[in-house]
Amino acid sequence: RTMSTPVEEKPSIFAGIGVPDPINYLRDARGTSIGELGRLDSNDEDILMAGDKKLPASSKSNGPKRHKHEEPPARERPEGDAWPYRENLSFTRSLVFYGAGSITKESEHACMLIQECRNLRKKYVGSMSTLMPDRDLLKSDELTFRFGEEGVVVIKHPSQQENVLIRVPTIEDFHADYMHMVEMVSEGAMRSFCFQRLQMLSTSFKMHTSLNGSIEQQAQNSLLGNDFYKTLKIDNHIHAAAAPSAKQFVEFVRRKLEVEGDVPVSKDGKTLKQVFAEAGLDKDHLTIDAFNVLADYSVYQRFDNFNSKYSPFARADMRRIFLKTNNFLEGRYFAELLKIVIDRHEKSKGHNSACEMRLSVYGMERHEWYDLALWILKDWKHPDFPGPMLSTHNRWHVQIPRLWRIYSKKPTKPGDKKRSFIEMLENLFCPLFEATLHPEDHPEIAEVMKHIVAFDSVDDEGALEATCTNQRPHEWTDDKNPSYWWQLYFIWANLEVLNQLRAARGLNTFAFRPHSGETGDPMHLAATYMLCESINHGILLDMQVSLQYLYYLDQIGLSISPLSNNFLFRKIAENPFPKFFRRGLNVTISTDDPLLFHMSDDALLEEYSVVRATFDLSMTDIMEIARNSVLQSGFEESFKQKWLGKDYKKGLTFCDEVTTNVPLIRSKFRAEHLALEHMIVHLIGAGKGDAVLQQMKVQFGLARDAHRDILFENFDEVPSFPELGQL
Repeated sequence: RTMSTPVEEKPSIFAGIGVPDPINYLRDARGTSIGELGRLDSNDEDILMAGDKKLPASSKSNGPKRHKHEEPPARERPEGDAWPYRENLSFTRSLVFYGAGSITKESEHACMLIQECRNLRKKYVGSMSTLMPDRDLLKSDELTFRFGEEGVVVIKHPSQQENVLIRVPTIEDFHADYMHMVEMVSEGAMRSFCFQRLQMLSTSFKMHTSLNGSIEQQAQNSLLGNDFYKTLKIDNHIHAAAAPSAKQFVEFVRRKLEVEGDVPVSKDGKTLKQVFAEAGLDKDHLTIDAFNVLADYSVYQRFDNFNSKYSPFARADMRRIFLKTNNFLEGRYFAELLKIVIDRHEKSKGHNSACEMRLSVYGMERHEWYDLALWILKDWKHPDFPGPMLSTHNRWHVQIPRLWRIYSKKPTKPGDKKRSFIEMLENLFCPLFEATLHPEDHPEIAEVMKHIVAFDSVDDEGALEATCTNQRPHEWTDDKNPSYWWQLYFIWANLEVLNQLRAARGLNTFAFRPHSGETGDPMHLAATYMLCESINHGILLDMQVSLQYLYYLDQIGLSISPLSNNFLFRKIAENPFPKFFRRGLNVTISTDDPLLFHMSDDALLEEYSVVRATFDLSMTDIMEIARNSVLQSGFEESFKQKWLGKDYKKGLTFCDEVTTNVPLIRSKFRAEHLALEHMIVHLIGAGKGDAVLQQMKVQFGLARDAHRDILFENFDEVPSFPELGQL
């Protein structure tokens, strides 16, 4: 969208994600342009009149007409006294002087590439290329579906058998777009421009905190009735199998061994005591060290060793008994263990928090969804934690491990064809489409889908992958894992069809929030930029400045886990989290795997404490990170409005500063810098850089002269010094 010719965009089911049309932050409610408003500061005439002394005419001549009580640039004035007078706010903008030659043809080329990259994202995440010839037909009860030759679900209606009701870009389209994206973000011109802009954002934040840090703190202190402990923080990235801390897990197992030692826990009738006895263990051996689940030096850069830490005492049968949903006990111990974790969030023990836990669906068998639904919805008859695995303070994510290399080795019947990737996709998605189209036939899956907010894709990004081009899933029979981008496309494509179908039928939809940029190829982040609302980790963005700037412009959420990174792939002193935060990326922190990485019962509070101390963050910084966790989350609209403010979707400055405990001065700083970055990219990309530069130089010259005149008018005598003539 350019400033001169707005393009009518197709409504998206993901509307409202990120910052909506940041350039509008620099227009007033009537759409007045910046040129018409003149200087962005309010009460210009009052500010420029000190003691009834007006500035010289030179500082005001030929300037645009100024408004004494100008509306705020970042949002319209609400009713009542919710918005403080702008003259009481203090903030800095990125309006720095650009010298002659600072905007070049290379800058124009870079900005054109940036806009092209952003348009590619809209094609996928924005659903701009998703075709639906007759949306009303999607409400019909006569729809049928099947997996097409392209590896994507095809939905049809009996009256239009020749028409596909939801058509998404093909693998050829995405492959070409992805390779083009990789080429663009790798170009020297784009990397240089993005690096310069990111450096300026870092500098602007340092200037802002240096000048306004104490004012921010005062503003935050005046937000009475709220503080860090009362403000909501959401753990956006936590794996259910590692959600309890090691201490909680040990105490739970000890209690079960004492109270339920004679309960059979396996198909062969072995009791819990017998299982421990065969392992040479009893309740006196149950210590955190003996469990051997805490991460240590052996897991650094070793994902295989990391996975083995999920097995207490390095025994697979212990993991199966306590940390699985499908076992002889039907996952009862696992349910009770997670309810202990969720109960802490519900009762706000220590601080106000919530979580988004992940459960796995592997795609190995068609019945996995049904089994998971039964486990989540079962009324667990526990005296302390009765009822299903549903909570006001947890929303479920489903993670899809990229385990084709294992599935491909499953034995086949004599005469059967070699296994292909389409089988995993069918196991993953067919139950979801069946429950969406025929909920009366699949009530358990249909019900559990109401409580799932997002899908994740997980595995070791550094593992060897086979090269992919445009193969269809039914053509992939190699026993090696296909490329990361290839697998993500087929998850996205089928989710896109499912989401459009469910949205048309008035049902909830799912975000795509995979692991990306934790290790391996940094260009994984190019694929997730094109396909995803937000991601987990993303620390490799510090190796690719073009992508980092794109993630900033589109405010794609990054849920980073510094303690997890410290043990696995990036020591905490080298973690780019503080750099991302200061530049204004949409970052928050999460725990990932408390069982392995945390020492206390409140892993999220521990993570915040470590981050604050390690990265020297202020309480305003911490509250901004907490607010981002709610923005990134998949909690329903009413929940977000409660904790962010009813108009939060309009932008950061619309978030309720009392509820979020983020002072307005910080929100305005972020919003205006983001708006200016969007504007700079648009203007330079449109070839207006030189003209804008010349106007800015003139205005900066006038401002400099005005500042000089103020100094000389307000000092009776300025001591002589060699550089005085430079003024």
